[in-house]
Amino acid sequence: QGETGTGKELVARGVHEVSARSDGPFMAINCAAIPESLLEAELFGHVKGAFSGAERSREGLFGQADGGTLFLDEIGDMPLALQAKLLRVLESGRYRPLGGDDERRVDLRLVAATHQPLHRRIREGAFRADLYYRLGQFPLTLPALRERREDIPALARAFVDDFCRREGREDIGLGRAVLRALAERDFPGNVRELRNLIDYACAMTRDGEDIAPEALPDETPAAPLDADADAVSASAAEQDDVFDLRRALRDYEATLIRQRLARFDGNRTLAAESLGLPKRTLAHKCRQLQLDSP
Repeated sequence: QGETGTGKELVARGVHEVSARSDGPFMAINCAAIPESLLEAELFGHVKGAFSGAERSREGLFGQADGGTLFLDEIGDMPLALQAKLLRVLESGRYRPLGGDDERRVDLRLVAATHQPLHRRIREGAFRADLYYRLGQFPLTLPALRERREDIPALARAFVDDFCRREGREDIGLGRAVLRALAERDFPGNVRELRNLIDYACAMTRDGEDIAPEALPDETPAAPLDADADAVSASAAEQDDVFDLRRALRDYEATLIRQRLARFDGNRTLAAESLGLPKRTLAHKCRQLQLDSP
């Protein structure tokens, strides 16, 4: 478990690489990024003719990860019906491809990750308690970057070196001034945000020079904790002017999404997570509400 950007998949890969299964495959999937109608086939595979367009049989990730590790990211977004099937696989070591008659045996390590509070999801009826306890045999909680600020210099230098390798650039340095500036940031996007910030700063720095604090993009100020509450209060004060409930709800939804996108500097992943939505749902709402238009 851990906030977005803390490196949950990297930890899962690390667990795999130091385990007795390191010679086996490491397979990963983001449960929030795959439409519900396709996720079951992605996990369990399918036989020819299982559904329209299934012109040949296809092995799923469970089969591909046999002998190794399967990483399920954003497990909190997995549909309830699929959660029941996953629980059965974990308990029996067997699964059935979509449309198939025969069960197959699988032997793998499963690592699941989430940034969501699963206890709350259980209370809401969106996550199975039995699956939660089955997955929780060895829980790991990853700290936010603000809780491990002493790691920022080493991470920043590693990201600078990686940028130079990728882009074929000469050495770019990190001076004390820019390290102090980095240490003062909150990093709501954690290590992922730090990496993106370093990439930007490197792109703005000439070869052979140190990154200057001015090369860092401005930090987007976090909105006050009661900003959304203020918006609700303002809307409530204007409720006498509402003559079309659907239009009013649509307008409020569009306003709230705009606020979150602005808060996270247009980063849809962070905005979606702050609203408790899958990224694809936010993308759909942006199209529906015409928020992609200038």
